[in-house]
Amino acid sequence: MPRRGPWHPATHLALLHAAPGFTVLAVGLAFGVVAGRHHLDPGRLALLAGLLATNQYAAGALNDAVDVEADAAACRTGKPIPAGAVSRRAVVLLALASGVASLGFALALGPATLALAAVGLACAWSYDLWLKGTAASVLPFAVALPLVPLFGYGAARRFPAVLWWAWPIGALAAVAVHLADSLPDVESDRAAGVHGLAPRLGVRSAAALVAAAYLLAGAVALASGLAAGEPRVVLGGVAAAAALGLGALLAGTGAGGGRQRRRVAYRLLLAGLVALALGWAGAVRP
Repeated sequence: MPRRGPWHPATHLALLHAAPGFTVLAVGLAFGVVAGRHHLDPGRLALLAGLLATNQYAAGALNDAVDVEADAAACRTGKPIPAGAVSRRAVVLLALASGVASLGFALALGPATLALAAVGLACAWSYDLWLKGTAASVLPFAVALPLVPLFGYGAARRFPAVLWWAWPIGALAAVAVHLADSLPDVESDRAAGVHGLAPRLGVRSAAALVAAAYLLAGAVALASGLAAGEPRVVLGGVAAAAALGLGALLAGTGAGGGRQRRRVAYRLLLAGLVALALGWAGAVRP
């Protein structure tokens, strides 16, 4: 990325961490559309999109600023700061500005959404600054990911009781996402002295925990969707998630498996969780 300057779109897509960033954006907006389906307000959906995008950018950019030395040691030349596309100081300032902007979007949606956004931002930055290299690295994700559906409902100014199901589903999904995202870098993280949960567990044990959390998230979504929603819709979402999960398993454990195959498996798992979330939201329609 050396020839891409600080204002090149690819630089900022990399700082956003585009795959998880766009996944959160898609899921949050989907819940916003479901929540406000009877009286859609494009202005509030635009504020929701701004909140989700800036929150994710603030998390990803600060993560890259903190990880400069580890990224350089692991020769991750696709990262903007080690590649020379942008300075570390500029990225820190961009992360702070984006975090403030996310709170501004949340405030425009209401005090409840502002409180949720503050919790989400605190989770993201506590992971970046303190928890990433600890056994508790998964905790910020388990708290923050279930907030995404609530952001969507905050945009619609309502919080129905059935959203409580989002907590176990989202927390389990967060465990799967965090560990799957960490798996490609287990060896390089260990070499750099980063001892988050995945490097501590090792590839085999972390992958087993990913599979268990993914299956449990699907089971809870299926049970709650069948109990409170439209069976065909939730069954469709769970079937799609199962197919993508199987694809992730095959990609991650296939012959010649390595960092690149684990990255493919992570992206398939993300797609599976999007399918699961959309199927559950479409079935329950809280």
